[in-house]
Amino acid sequence: MATKSLDGVLTKKAHLREKFNEEAVEDLKQCLDPDTGYLYFCEKFFNIQHPVQGKTLFNPFSYQKRLLNSYHSHRFNINMLPRQSGKTTTAAGYLLWYAMFHPDQTILIAAHKYTGAQEIMQRIRYGYELCPDHIRAGVTNYNKGSMEFENGSRIVSATTTGNTGRGMSISLLYCDEFAFVNPSIADEFWTSISPTLATGGRAIITSTPNSDEDTFAIIWKESQNKFDEDGNESIIGQNGFHGFTAKWDEPPLPSTFQHSEEPPRRMKTSTTAHSFTDLIMIKLRPTMRTRILRNCAERVALLALSALPVKVSLFFVRNVAPRKRP
Repeated sequence: MATKSLDGVLTKKAHLREKFNEEAVEDLKQCLDPDTGYLYFCEKFFNIQHPVQGKTLFNPFSYQKRLLNSYHSHRFNINMLPRQSGKTTTAAGYLLWYAMFHPDQTILIAAHKYTGAQEIMQRIRYGYELCPDHIRAGVTNYNKGSMEFENGSRIVSATTTGNTGRGMSISLLYCDEFAFVNPSIADEFWTSISPTLATGGRAIITSTPNSDEDTFAIIWKESQNKFDEDGNESIIGQNGFHGFTAKWDEPPLPSTFQHSEEPPRRMKTSTTAHSFTDLIMIKLRPTMRTRILRNCAERVALLALSALPVKVSLFFVRNVAPRKRP
């Protein structure tokens, strides 16, 4: 049974004796599948908070399915994705599945700021609280910053600093918006966290691009170097990372952003300006507007003349171009 914790969220008690019917057993078998279990869990049991529709079941788009497959198929992942593409939601579903169906794992979430770490944990908690009891694991510790499950796995969130994760045996590291971490802190963090992954840990680094010289950019560029000394191409880069990216137009636009069939209402140009330039031209006197437009036309003509031969340009200036008034 579900019980209400001190934080006011629904959780499942740990180490309970349960009865499962055939359908529940089949769901567990599908979620435990080492190849497709993550996708079955995200599509069938992971709920999200849609900004317009509210509570809804996560239905990943094609590029999100490829992103999930990249998480699962490669030990080291670096993902350069546009804003508002659902990368954090996709990661939250995968991390929750990984913790509940892989015992004795330590998952560290490192975000570029405190609110970012709390936002990821909130999405994980939301998906866990709405997950049916026959799927979700019981918890032994449950709060805003961490979750510990009855199978020995735990999820810990923290802000990215030079000492984050130092001394921990990390099974899976997730870095969110790594390109926006202070360059000196990012370099110190990656230097200190790399030895903790040497024992077999996995890493997922996700961010939107920010600079060409930060730690994220360096790792990304090295992940795109996929040719060895003999010229053979591999799936992963020379640094061991698999690079994944998606174009800005791959996420479909929300219905509210799509064009409506109803034609837009016409606005009165005499009272409403459509741009800053229109506003200036409306406020100016007619004589001043005429001078501005004439000067603009002469500048455009001079720019066009710069691309013509010299003889043609001189002929135009002497015979066609209007003379300046005194």
